[in-house]
Amino acid sequence: MIKDFKLKEDFNIKPQIFDNNDIIKIQVCDPIAKLYKKGIKVGNTWEMIDVDLRLSPFQPYLHIFRDMPMSYLEKEHEWYMSQDLSIKGWMDDIKIWQFCASKDDKQEINSNYGWCVFSEANGNQYENCLKKLQADPNSREAMLIYTRPSIHHDATENGKHDFICTNYSHFFIRNNRLEMIHSQRSCDAITGAPFDFAWSSFVYQMLYEELRHTYPDLQPGLIHYHIDSLHVYERSEKLLQQYVEENHI
Repeated sequence: MIKDFKLKEDFNIKPQIFDNNDIIKIQVCDPIAKLYKKGIKVGNTWEMIDVDLRLSPFQPYLHIFRDMPMSYLEKEHEWYMSQDLSIKGWMDDIKIWQFCASKDDKQEINSNYGWCVFSEANGNQYENCLKKLQADPNSREAMLIYTRPSIHHDATENGKHDFICTNYSHFFIRNNRLEMIHSQRSCDAITGAPFDFAWSSFVYQMLYEELRHTYPDLQPGLIHYHIDSLHVYERSEKLLQQYVEENHI
């Protein structure tokens, strides 16, 4: 199922009152734009900490200060699903991944999220999570763990610059709904969050479909998206300026 599953967008599935991009405007774009206008910066970013969003996993495409670059999303997803820790032949033409990768011939990174979630080398996170919920719908142990204690060393090994941004995803079946708590330590609002959320929605949707074989009446819940540091870098200042002007911030 993993290789064949496709991400779905369905606005008829609404486990909440508002659409995702209405929530994003109110809770992300407007507050960051106000920080920009006031000149409140942290280093070279405009930053919000402890961001808490409730989003539908069936509206996977977030528009944060710009339209969703679908061609890049597809490229990144194909690489993730390969589970290849090297960017060679996949993302070696993307400047940020060149920066993150090891500076040897392997050009390896830590943050191939497909490897983190699906690979045997990283503990079969997805399979173990699925089995936990199939065996016990009340489980509190259905987790996908992305990062690891050794990341403090692994992040800079062989010239890397790749301290994994995602901490974990934690799934619950409560009130006959599948709920996902997704935790990130750090996320670029423009070049990170839309793609990270689409990936999380993909994993959620796949798990939901598999669990419905065990629980046919299971209903969709929310992704409770927690970001410790959500920020916009100076390189994206033009997008903030445009947003401020268009929305009369």
